[in-house]
Amino acid sequence: MTALRCGAFVSLLVAQSVSYPPPFPRAGATKMLDNDRVQVWNVSWPKGTPTPLHRHPYDMTGTYYAPGDRLITAVDGTKRPVTTAAGGIVWQLRGVTHIEEGTSDVPLRAVMIELKQDGPRGQTETASFPAGAKQLLDNARVTVWETMRTQAPSAFPHKHSRDAVVVSIEGATPRAVYLPRGTVHNEEPIAAAASRVVVFELK
Repeated sequence: MTALRCGAFVSLLVAQSVSYPPPFPRAGATKMLDNDRVQVWNVSWPKGTPTPLHRHPYDMTGTYYAPGDRLITAVDGTKRPVTTAAGGIVWQLRGVTHIEEGTSDVPLRAVMIELKQDGPRGQTETASFPAGAKQLLDNARVTVWETMRTQAPSAFPHKHSRDAVVVSIEGATPRAVYLPRGTVHNEEPIAAAASRVVVFELK
């Protein structure tokens, strides 16, 4: 092996061995739930407050509930401005390493769900949601539905055949509830003032 190749190989090993902090906890992030399957965070990106350079150790899903702008800086220093609308669904594989900084006067806000397991548990069945529920995402780790709170409980109960996280947005306030597989009910456990309800089924 030439000296040049040897140096490049050593540099690669050093880069791979660098230990970065996780994205949470941090300023602007509040833990909402924590169990053996998920950690759920209420996250904002305040203007002019960059996060530390961090690495996401888990696959992550979630939803943005207030729009905003950020500047994302990669490990190599390249910068990318991002504008995000409210209502979008997050899906990100573990291992992403970057710095994030809010750039809008009103900060971007989201509920982020870290999936603690390395892979799915094999929960292949899906809930039978009421008419009107809309599927927003379906991949190997999670199925995401948007549903709504009706004025009165449904006469037809449904069963959650997978563990699930129910996120409801009540004005500017998010709420998260964990439902273990086997839960049977007529409607999701959300407040009457909820304007948006998103159900994350864990596989």
